Amino acid sequence: MNEVHVSHDADFVRSQYRTEDNLAVRIRTHERFSENKVDFTAWILDAIKWRGDETVVDVGCGAGVYVSGARRRAGRYIAGDLSAGMLRCLEQSGVPRLKLDAQDLPLRRASVDVVLANHMLYHVPDIERAIAEFRRVLRPGGRLLAATNSANNMAELSALSSEVADQLNLPLSPTISPNLTFSLENGASYLTAQFQHVERRDLPGALVFSEAQPVIDYIASTYERYERFLPDHVSWRDVAEALRSNLQRKIERHGEFRVKKLTGVFVCWNL
Repeated sequence: MNEVHVSHDADFVRSQYRTEDNLAVRIRTHERFSENKVDFTAWILDAIKWRGDETVVDVGCGAGVYVSGARRRAGRYIAGDLSAGMLRCLEQSGVPRLKLDAQDLPLRRASVDVVLANHMLYHVPDIERAIAEFRRVLRPGGRLLAATNSANNMAELSALSSEVADQLNLPLSPTISPNLTFSLENGASYLTAQFQHVERRDLPGALVFSEAQPVIDYIASTYERYERFLPDHVSWRDVAEALRSNLQRKIERHGEFRVKKLTGVFVCWNL
């Protein structure tokens, strides 16, 4: 799964993850329109070898995309998230659920074999503190899997947003992919402060659209990023129509609208 790039804007994060709806739109988009069909969750989880008896805590479990895969591979799985709403939305039954803050995990030292921290560290106000917590709760030899995106991931969507902002004379340009606080490019600098071994693995890809509406739906799932820039005389309907017009021109010219993706995972451990 490729999650939308966001920084630790607290209001945006609370709004986005109060329920699973917005995240579900983005997940479905990647599932339907990715050029290379890769089971992303399996690709992440299979970055390490599993014994089958591990205790796993999924920090920032979100909609639960890793629940089934992790439960098949490990002995015990714990779903953790800051959002009680996201935990309530998990469809899987019998899953231990823990409301938690990544910066202060309610877990004992050296009590976990695998920490999953996928597409969530860029939401955390104090990244260094969260990573130190991951190290604290991991047993010697335990693994951290920390997936994130490239700072250049899905740049075509940001370019499209800038075009629409210029067309509508918005005072500032909203960004679908703002600067990541934790990305493939800078993630290792955070992680090597706590882990002796840090490996980066990349997964390039693309979204390919033959019609405008799925792109508009994807952008609408982060509507809050537009809302703050809209003057009184401009509505979201105006934005959507401008997006549709620009997208249709691009699709007519090129036969498709292609959005390049680059995501990956850091595999981290101490001996």
